[in-house]
Amino acid sequence: MTGPSDGRITTEAEFKAALTTVLQTAHENGIRIEKPWLCQTDDGFPDWEAAVVRLDGSATDED
Repeated sequence: MTGPSDGRITTEAEFKAALTTVLQTAHENGIRIEKPWLCQTDDGFPDWEAAVVRLDGSATDED
């Protein structure tokens, strides 16, 4: 993952880099990522829903 070596994400740029790495790795490993994802947390942190949508004009597996 791109970002601090301790794994902390403290800036929007680090968040974007980490998210990009996760999405690319999942795609490379055949995981269907284009859907909503429920991210439930513990210890009083908020739960999140993240929706992944492939953008028109982006690269495809056939490219």
